[in-house]
This record gives sequence, C-alpha cells and structure tokens, in this order.
Amino acid sequence: MKRTRKAGTSIADVLEGKHLVVLVGEGGVGKTSTAAAVAFGQACAGRNVAVLTVDPAPRLGDALGIRDIDAAPRVVALPGGCAANGSLVAMRLDSKRTFDRMVERYAQSREAAEALLHHPIYEAVSGSLGGTEHYMAFQRLSELVESADHDLLVIDTPPAVNASELLAAPARLTGLFDTGALSILAEPARLIARATGTLARASLSFVLALVERVAGTSLKTGVGDFVRLFADILAGLEDRTRAINELLRSPRTAFVMVVRPRSTDVARAIAFHKTLAAIGLHIDAIIVNRLTPPGIDRVRSRAERLADAPAQARAAIAVMEREMDSLRRIESNALCALREAMTGEDAPLVITLNSLDVDVATVDDIATLARELLAKR
Repeated sequence: MKRTRKAGTSIADVLEGKHLVVLVGEGGVGKTSTAAAVAFGQACAGRNVAVLTVDPAPRLGDALGIRDIDAAPRVVALPGGCAANGSLVAMRLDSKRTFDRMVERYAQSREAAEALLHHPIYEAVSGSLGGTEHYMAFQRLSELVESADHDLLVIDTPPAVNASELLAAPARLTGLFDTGALSILAEPARLIARATGTLARASLSFVLALVERVAGTSLKTGVGDFVRLFADILAGLEDRTRAINELLRSPRTAFVMVVRPRSTDVARAIAFHKTLAAIGLHIDAIIVNRLTPPGIDRVRSRAERLADAPAQARAAIAVMEREMDSLRRIESNALCALREAMTGEDAPLVITLNSLDVDVATVDDIATLARELLAKR
C-alpha cells in the first residue's frame, strides 16, 4: 500500500497518530540518542511511551539514566513541565526469554512446552546469536502491541547492515535455523507444520536419515523429538508473522532514518532506503544529525573580526575557520544530494539537527535534544 506523507515540518507531525516508530541507520550516527529523544519528547507531550533497543550495548539505558537496562520495562522519571499523564519506560531485547515465551504460548500443552524448553537442540538454537535475535525482536514488539499498555512504541534497531536483516526477519522463519547443521531442519519442520500424511513423513525420514549418517542414532532420536515438538511452534509463528508484517506496513507505523551529513553516509542511506522499499517498507522521515553549526558574525570579514587578536592566534583561528567552512560545504553538498534523491509525493521529510556542544550522555541532554528535534522548523 502506497503511503503519502502528511504535510508537516517536524518529527512531531510525522509521529501524529502513529503507534510504532522504528529508528534505523548506520552505527555511530546518533540513532540511539535520537530514539531516546523521540520517546522522551512524546512522553513529555502526554503519551504513554515504551522504547525498546535491540542493540546489546547499554547505550539506550545510559542515555536515559538507567544503570542496568534489561528486558524488564524500566520507568524513566520525567522532569517537571511534562504533561502529567505522560509516561516512559525503556527496555532491552532478551532474545532467549522472548523465544521461551513464544514456545509457552504455541506449544500444544504445558508438558510439550517444558519438553521443548529443556531440549538440548532448542537450548542451542534459542541461545545462539545466529539470527534468532532478529525474529525475536518482532516477537517482543508484537507482545508489547498486544499488551496495549502504551500508545507509542519506539524501537531502536542495530546498525543498518543488520537492520535490513532484522526488518526482513518476519518474512523468513528460516532465520531461526541459520547456523550449522540445524539449517537442514527448517524445511522439513515447516512441511510437517503445513502438510500431513506421506509428504510430511517422507520429509522427516529424509532429514533424520541424513543426520543419522553424520552423527549417529542417538542424535537422530533427539532431532526427531525436536522437529516433532517444534512443528506446533512453527505453525503459530506463521500466524504471528503475518500480523507483524501487517504492523510494519500499517499507516500507524513510522520509519525514521538517522544519517550523518557526509557523502558516503548519504549514499549508503539512499541505498538502504531502496533496500527497505524493495521489501515494502516506507521511510517517513530522515534526520540528518550532527550538522556543523553555522559560523558566527558573517557580516564582518575575518580580518575585521580578528583585528584585535594576537598575530599567532589570528593565523591559527584563520586556519580553523577555513577548515570549518570547508566542512560546512561538504555537509551542504551531501544534504543537497539527499534532498535531490528524496522527491515525490511519498518522499520522506528531511530534518536537520546541529551538533550539540556536548556529547549526549544524560537525561538532561536527551531533554535538550528532544526539544530541538520536536520543534517546528
């Protein structure tokens, strides 16, 4: 479904009426602090907000003043001046626990769930980092949507190279089996979940015979038990996958990309925009972060401004100002290239943010960034 961007001049306009905001972008562009600022600003505006990071690093917790961010929703204290009915909680993805809850939900019985949870193959798959975290991120997101405890969810994704995998994960359950010998179980397990009779039995017999030749009869038995137990889970996953895909493409979902004002970064951002478009995901806004602020007192010439400075200082300052002017030209060219690439009625809103005087490291810094980001411009 094609979505036309609403007229607006700030990220607040983009977020109006949205229930989910997904932040994407390269590493080191300020995506996590931007996600925190979006969540913080919307909470201060009176919304009940939850922000989830998929990044295993503790940056989101650090930015929001949470010492040990984990899977449990942690309340972020809002300062005076925020709307009284607003709230904010932050959490970090726990792939293993999310996987466990999924098993408990879709298993045919409590006994079947316990058997699968304690199966050595399940423990290996659910505890690995070979793709399961991509799918589990959206399982957790789906749980939060179903809970209806929040009217806005903000998700901070990993760097873009992994975000494309993460965003495509709901459409491919094979991500659960992308490591080692377990990859050969994915197709037979899905066949068992979808088919009956001869086809399912033949598929299972084939894969078990293959495993037996490689690893012996005892593992064959273990694999057989695992495939049988996991078939019910895959059947439930297919239903959840459709719901997640619909959620990501819903008019109530907004994708926001964060990028640095450099030609190489902009080129990668444009390519990533096309990658998402190819899987039917639409970028609603692009935040060009950390622009070099404009120079001061451009009315007078440099010679006039520095007339009273010591000679050595004048030379050093002149060199520095020329380098800053060169940097601004580079950034301006990159920004122009981005704007030229983002045209048409469904083009994302491009927003610029100047570099702050300090690193974003405290809740006060997040509040400052939120005011800047959500302001009309």
